[in-house]
Amino acid sequence: MTELLIIKTASASKLRTVLAKNHIEHQVIYTEPITDKKLTKKDKLREYIEMKSKENIFANYGEAIKDKEREKEITL
Repeated sequence: MTELLIIKTASASKLRTVLAKNHIEHQVIYTEPITDKKLTKKDKLREYIEMKSKENIFANYGEAIKDKEREKEITL
């Protein structure tokens, strides 16, 4: 029987070694390095600026829609 097992570990190379030593058939389908990066002050500032700019874009879009609706009402 074949099963798909997803494991998140910090020591993937050790796991592969154990599987190989014990002659356990395995196939690595996908591998992705996961890094635990601590955010610096610059990163936090960058995230804050991006969040505020997105908020401003949507706020301006909402105001533009309201302005268009007001213009339509005035013309009617």
